[in-house]
Order: sequence, then structure tokens, then C-alpha cells
Amino acid sequence: MAEEVVSLPPPKLLPWHAAAVEQLRSAWIGGRLSHALLMHGADGIGKGCLAAWLAAAVLCDTRGPERLGPCGECASCKLIEAQTHPDLIWVRPEEDKQQLSIDQVRAMCERLTKTSYRQGYKVAVLEPAHQMTIAAANSLLKTLEEPAPASLLILLTSQPSALLPTVRSRCLKLSVVGPSLEQARAWVEAELGQPVSPDVLEFAGRAPLKALEHARGSFAKLHEDMHQSLSALLSGKADVTQVAPSWADEQLPARLMWLDLWLQSLARGALTGNAELVTFPSRPVHLPRSAGTLNISGIYQLVDRARALKAQLARTALQRELAVTSWLYALLDVLAPQATPSARSPR
Repeated sequence: MAEEVVSLPPPKLLPWHAAAVEQLRSAWIGGRLSHALLMHGADGIGKGCLAAWLAAAVLCDTRGPERLGPCGECASCKLIEAQTHPDLIWVRPEEDKQQLSIDQVRAMCERLTKTSYRQGYKVAVLEPAHQMTIAAANSLLKTLEEPAPASLLILLTSQPSALLPTVRSRCLKLSVVGPSLEQARAWVEAELGQPVSPDVLEFAGRAPLKALEHARGSFAKLHEDMHQSLSALLSGKADVTQVAPSWADEQLPARLMWLDLWLQSLARGALTGNAELVTFPSRPVHLPRSAGTLNISGIYQLVDRARALKAQLARTALQRELAVTSWLYALLDVLAPQATPSARSPR
């Protein structure tokens, strides 16, 4: 099967990578760097950048037993910069697929057994490793047990527990720790050249790379869209069948994160006796709701369902509109049990 390396992250170290880099350099100098590395940490903290840096360092023509780091000047580093290094294999799910297939993993393993094009290391990166199919993960075991000479396999994951125990046990584990909230905010503001709202970091789960992306415009647009559509739905000006199709797009994971935070804010407001202020954290957005005591248990069940739906999106193909429709009916049952027929529409 044809393989192509595209849109790789830059081989860039971020300030909070210092501890992980120190471990890598210590292992390299001590001759303890494993042929298989399980690099795990939260999404949005630059694990891909760190993996690209390690790949560039290992493939660099000037590497040595006492030095780990790309020089940026040699032929290999130039090939890395151009994303055309023949000994770097970066495997992601194919377009419109959620999982890494057995064919992809087998092709990667076969390439690792071949002679290096540049007479040095061969490096393969699986991202995200926890989205391998069971068959794909099993096909990886032989490579983990009998690695090819001068090869390095990097598994990137935010969910190491989702990997097969037999895979985890055969890898050197490297925990990549994210920054503090203050460090993340300072980095994002330095990248932007302007202050950033605390909401953006909260929305990004305090992950700086995600926060940077959101701060560059996507958050404000999404926030306004969610506010308008929820206001229309809860006031009876729109029904579920109108809202669900517009939500079932490529932004659905971000919409679910927004809903997660908004519902938690709503529950906190009710518990503190301020339930009339149905707001997104730190935002002066008041969404309409029916009078009466809020069902706190029902709100947290909605949060659980939103998180489960988000997890499903990462693992399997899903009929998004149907799933969103079901979730929105549950939302009306909790927040607007007396909603007008137009808001509910026939199920």
C-alpha cells in the first residue's frame, strides 16, 4: 500500500518539554534509549512536536553517543524540514477513518525491516497509538519483540491505558507533562502577541496548542454559534431537527467540549443559588431556561453523555446527526421539560 508523509508537526521543543527531553538525553547518552518508546500525555501539549524533534535528532547526520539533538544544517535535517526524509515514517488514520488499520501497521513494520536509505536510523511514529485496531496492535508485537537494527518506534497517545498491555509492556514509557495554567497562558499570549481570555484555555482543557488555535478565531465564532442555536432551541424558536444537522459537522468534538463546560457552569450556578445566570465560564451569556428547580443529576448525566459521545467520535465511525439528535432531546428533557411542540418536533 502507498504511504505518504504529509503535514508533520515541526521538530520543536516547547518550554514544558524540558523534563522529558532530559530523560531522553540521559537514556541516549547512557545507551538505554529503547527501540520502542511510548510517549504519553494530554492532547494539545505538543507531543507530536517532541516526537518530531526526537526523530530529527536520531536521524541527524551529526548525532553521536554524547549528543542528542538535530543540528538543523545537515542533509538529514534539511530533509526533515522539507518533510521528505525517506527514513521517517509517520502513520496516522487514513482520511475519513478513526482507526489505524492492520494494513497501515504492517506496511510500517515492513519498512522498518528495510535497509536505511541514508545508512542510519529508521524512525516510525504511530499517532494516535491508542486508535490501533486490535488486529493492528497484535501485528505490532513481533516488531516490538524483534526490532530491526538501528530502528526507533514512537507511539504517541493521550490514552495509554487503551493500548493492549502486551504493547505497553514492551515500550519504554515517557510521560510528557503539560504546563501550568500560568505557563500555558504566558506561552499562548507570547505566540499571539496579545492577551488571551481565560475562557480559551478553559475550553482547550488548558492545552496550550489547542488554546492557541482557538484564540486565533475559532473559539469566538463557535461560542456565538452555540449561544444562538441553544437560545433558539430552549426558547422554542427552533426545534431539534433544525439544530442537530448544523451541529453534526467537523466541529462536533469542540461543540461537545463547549457543552461540557457550559453544563458544569450551569450546575455550579444552581448549587450556589445563582441558577438564573446560565453562563459559559467567565462569559456574560445568559441562555433561557424554564422556571423551576434545576435537575442537577440530569445535568451531570448530560455531561456524561456528551463525554461518551466525544470518546465514540475518536474511536469509531458514527451517525453524527442521529447521535446529536438523541442528545438534544435529552437536553430538552432536563432543561426544558415543558418545551413547546415546535422545539421538540416529532421524534
